[in-house]
Amino acid sequence: MIKILLVDDQKILLEGLEQILAPLDDMEVVGSCILSEMAEEACARLAPDLVLMDICMEGRTSGIQICERLKMRFPQLRVVLMTGMQEIAFLTRAKDAGADSFIYKEASGEEFAACIRATMEGAHIYPDVCTDSTFGGTETPLTKRELAILRCICSNMSYEEIADALGITKRTVNFHVGNMLAKTGYKSVVGLAVEATEKGYTDSGQ
Repeated sequence: MIKILLVDDQKILLEGLEQILAPLDDMEVVGSCILSEMAEEACARLAPDLVLMDICMEGRTSGIQICERLKMRFPQLRVVLMTGMQEIAFLTRAKDAGADSFIYKEASGEEFAACIRATMEGAHIYPDVCTDSTFGGTETPLTKRELAILRCICSNMSYEEIADALGITKRTVNFHVGNMLAKTGYKSVVGLAVEATEKGYTDSGQ
């Protein structure tokens, strides 16, 4: 049984993660904190196997700083940092702080569970971000998942077909499409797909 401590200042996210993880036979949420400063004491009291923690929270101390403290005090503890912001700099900072893995909040419940299991087995899970995958004149690259969805769109697949092909829900597909439009500045997926096609993203080798 993997004992998990959740740390995030958004109560709705804490509740959502608990609902996702609670039914799983191999995981148990032993506690949650809404302030990063509470995490260290909670680890000492609850002895979790893994901490799933947001990087940016209200309070004086970031998840990055708390991660460093936790890894120094509890060397066997696994720490997975998460964020809703698509900033490549966070990946480097998370690694430097000693985080075992990193996941975006946009990930599906299945992806969260898979990340936790792999991390407990000793793997270091970090998103694959292609630094040359920028669109719309912005410098914010698309994630591996977003590119996979974009390739499917360029292949004229419906959102239902994309969901089935990638093993995610249609709602998750819509979420990623919304993120891509926000990053690139396109008002519709059509313009984004045209640029992606011009760059050769219908080719699975990209």
